[in-house]
Amino acid sequence: LRNMTEAGVDRPMIESAILARRGARRVLPFRYLAAARACPALTDVLDRALAGAISEMPVLPGRTVVLVDVSGSMDVALSARSDLIRVDAAAALASLVRGDVRVLTFSNHLAAVEPRPVGLRGVEAIRRSQPHQGTNLGAAIDSLPTDADRVIVITDEQAHDHVSPPPAVERAYLINVASAQHGVGYGPRWVHLDGFSEQVLRFVHEFENAVG
Repeated sequence: LRNMTEAGVDRPMIESAILARRGARRVLPFRYLAAARACPALTDVLDRALAGAISEMPVLPGRTVVLVDVSGSMDVALSARSDLIRVDAAAALASLVRGDVRVLTFSNHLAAVEPRPVGLRGVEAIRRSQPHQGTNLGAAIDSLPTDADRVIVITDEQAHDHVSPPPAVERAYLINVASAQHGVGYGPRWVHLDGFSEQVLRFVHEFENAVG
């Protein structure tokens, strides 16, 4: 996009292609963020395209709490060749969750992201919700509200404290967006997932349909 813009490619043509989301099924959600950073002039149209992608995600029934890790370890690159960091992938995933959703972040403290913005604004709101410092995952989980139907934790599975079983909710998911195979140890009742594509969220929907 940056090269096309600098080369003087017709702007309406670029925008219409972005909004059409040709090949978008192969685009990971955080790539919209990478594109916006590479070509800020197209941020608005990229945000609209991301909104289109979000609208195609299944709606989770009931109330959902999404807990996003914004600790210092989440500022590590996704891979040796990646231009984005773990928190970018985590925040992008959180922006895709549809339904009655409350987003919280944790580092040294638990912080609410309210009102909940979605899309690229939601990603930035999560990133800026608090300083990226400690990893008090256990304390954050212990402080989660218990009036939700499910909890989705998006993290790199590093923690400074003991990670307990989830609160008294019907479903609890822990999504690891890091490349490490072995993260924190945690108790029963967690459904563990690895990855940072929207497929992990589609799995949540299909899993709940299957188990009832």
